[in-house]
Amino acid sequence: MSSESIESLGDIWPMQAELNKRSGFDTLGLGEALRAAEAGGGLPDEGGLRTEIGKAIKNYVDAMSAECHELQECLSWKHWYREAKEGRQYELQDIQNARVEATDMLFFLVSICQLLGVTPQDLFRLYEQKLGINHNRQDENRSQAEHATHEDENRDVV
Repeated sequence: MSSESIESLGDIWPMQAELNKRSGFDTLGLGEALRAAEAGGGLPDEGGLRTEIGKAIKNYVDAMSAECHELQECLSWKHWYREAKEGRQYELQDIQNARVEATDMLFFLVSICQLLGVTPQDLFRLYEQKLGINHNRQDENRSQAEHATHEDENRDVV
């Protein structure tokens, strides 16, 4: 366990990279290789780095999905149990474990960001831009059926 003080995402990035290396993925190195390839004119359409990063992303997405399910298990979500019959469906049962599961999701989010060459500063910038889009979507009172027709808005988030 690290004795370092964590005060920002910038502090988390190298610690997560070190942990990932221990489990067999050089997330930071792969993300840096991706950025270098893009800066040098782009990646080939098939195989190589794209496949290596894709495999790692798949692993982390699967792990994050499992954490989401573990978080869901902290709720009384099953409609056939007593809690639901008592009007307490979706009641948060295990607050402490829910916090830990949400933190586990951060581990995998940071790993995925690293694989994609996203730095903490990039993440803040991308979040800010996407937040503006999401506010616009709500302000325009869009329906779910309209979603696909506006997905190109994400292309402007850089």
